Amino acid sequence: MSAAVYALPSITMRQRLPARPFAMPGNGLQESRKIPQAPRHHPSSLPSDADVIHAIHSGEGLRVVYQPQYDLHSRRVVSAEALLRWHHPRHGSVPPTVLIPMVNRLGLHLPLFDLVVKEVIAMLQHLRRQGGDVPVAVNASIDTVCTPGMADLLATKMWDACLPTRLLKVEVTEDLPVLDELCLSACLNTLRAKGFPLSLDDFGAGSATFNVLFKMPFDEVKIDGAFIRDMETNTHSHAIVATLISLAKGLNLKLVAEGIESESLLAALLGIGCHIGQGYALARPMEREDFIQHQLARLPAMAMKAT
Repeated sequence: MSAAVYALPSITMRQRLPARPFAMPGNGLQESRKIPQAPRHHPSSLPSDADVIHAIHSGEGLRVVYQPQYDLHSRRVVSAEALLRWHHPRHGSVPPTVLIPMVNRLGLHLPLFDLVVKEVIAMLQHLRRQGGDVPVAVNASIDTVCTPGMADLLATKMWDACLPTRLLKVEVTEDLPVLDELCLSACLNTLRAKGFPLSLDDFGAGSATFNVLFKMPFDEVKIDGAFIRDMETNTHSHAIVATLISLAKGLNLKLVAEGIESESLLAALLGIGCHIGQGYALARPMEREDFIQHQLARLPAMAMKAT
């Protein structure tokens, strides 16, 4: 959906230093979601630190795309994820698995997040003017979520745009374990009190995820796409997904399956009680205008009103 980019020393959960005020220049969702280990690249094939800094502060080559999330029964779009894309003039398309680790190392997670949020708010305004509303998830690291004043800043941006906070979902995408659970819990509760839905990415990826899930006020969990993609060929993955679905229901949490790449996977998920998902079998990430038209086309009355 998600996207994003931003050179200050990074504030980590190990070093809870006083943070500079969060100025949102235009931000982006950290291309979200799971950021697996970056593939090994020869140094000469990678963008430089200077390239990343320039892209984040100028916005050049960066754009946000949107991947719809569907009710698997009705095929109705119920939400979307904002994802970051970066096209480098020399290296071409730079994957998030390369960009995001560089952003985090350079301490640019805040300007990146800002970039994505700014774009998502603009898209939500455009869609709402034409009669449509759909919540959009923006990816945020734990350091971003725990930035002092983050909830107030996000709420002010949404209110200034005349948008309800329920339309901006904060999706936590950091590797666990969490070193400062008290800080994270307080910040998440503040976001939730202001009406922002909270989602935990990569549910089931590690035992620490479960420990945090039981203690934090999440509204939704997303099952790691690796488990979903392996369901049809690996009985263990199928059993894990079924167990995660049962656990989420027991905790009264919404559940989203990622990585649905075939109709047979979609049917298998419905069969074990998962009702919301995203993946190439449903829709690929879309450019802003394509996503808006995709929404309006599913709401004929609203589309006629917009014309």
